[in-house]
Amino acid sequence: MATSDRLPTAIVATFSCVYFLVFLLAIAGNSLVVFLCFKKRPPCPLKWFIANLAVADLSFNTLSILDIINFLWTWIGGQFSCKAQSFVIEACYNTSITTLVLISFERLQAVVEPFRARFLTTGESAHRKLIAIWVSSIIIASPLLYAYEVHVDASNAVLCTNIKFGDMGRQIYYSIHAACFFIFPLIYMIYTQRSIFLSLRSDAFTTRNALETVRTVQRHHKVAIILAALTVAFAICWSPFMVVRTLRYFHLTDDDYIWRASQLLILLNTALDPILYGIYGENFKRYLLGLFKCTKFQSSIRVENFSGREKRKRQRRDIVRVKRVSDLNVLELVDK
Repeated sequence: MATSDRLPTAIVATFSCVYFLVFLLAIAGNSLVVFLCFKKRPPCPLKWFIANLAVADLSFNTLSILDIINFLWTWIGGQFSCKAQSFVIEACYNTSITTLVLISFERLQAVVEPFRARFLTTGESAHRKLIAIWVSSIIIASPLLYAYEVHVDASNAVLCTNIKFGDMGRQIYYSIHAACFFIFPLIYMIYTQRSIFLSLRSDAFTTRNALETVRTVQRHHKVAIILAALTVAFAICWSPFMVVRTLRYFHLTDDDYIWRASQLLILLNTALDPILYGIYGENFKRYLLGLFKCTKFQSSIRVENFSGREKRKRQRRDIVRVKRVSDLNVLELVDK
């Protein structure tokens, strides 16, 4: 028996269609983000962080396919896939939120202390920070390797759940996790966003960055807007899930509709990030517009470029001929 058998067919069909649409958008968008971040080597530290966020979203979204298969049919892959998927998905979430916090910190330093940030924020330091993020995220998610296992419920549905934790274990682990990896990071990100925008509008920032170009100041504004959009999207998409999960583990609600909707929202967040880059990121936007140029237009450009090159070659040959003729005339005059 599938989990979806407990829900009306219309709800199941709607949920499935929305899920696959979000899944395709997230895979395509985050793959494009990773490609663009590594298109120019070596990428700057900010691009390393954006790429890390995209990789975590890609992994999270790809592994969620096992959950939709379980929802529509049954759990596949046995105990190994159950433990590995639950563990990696939690590690990816931890990595995503920690990366957002790190980006917020780095951008605040770049605005408040730009000269110090330039010396401290290098490609090597970015690598060390990202390695530390993944190692800590893996360690924090490691208890789930013990907690999750495949079991059959009363309705003969094969499920992958954290049954080994028990009620008390779930309440303790996920309460601490929600505080450390949702509430505190969200508060810090809101604080940094407020500080960044206040600094950008202050007279002190204008005086401190008087030697910088207008383009650099505009870039600070654009990055701040992107980061604020990512923070808002994260808060909107993850808040319902965190609240509903806490209520379920404390047996304060058991509404399956709200639970499924909150799960769909967190998947939507993985698709929203690349869309926000496209809306607020000029380089990303220009690349997308370039992809949608028609082939005929590109071919005509290539033909024009080719004909232009041929014309320039002919002009250079004519100049050489004229020069040779003039040289001969000069020689003739000398001989005379």
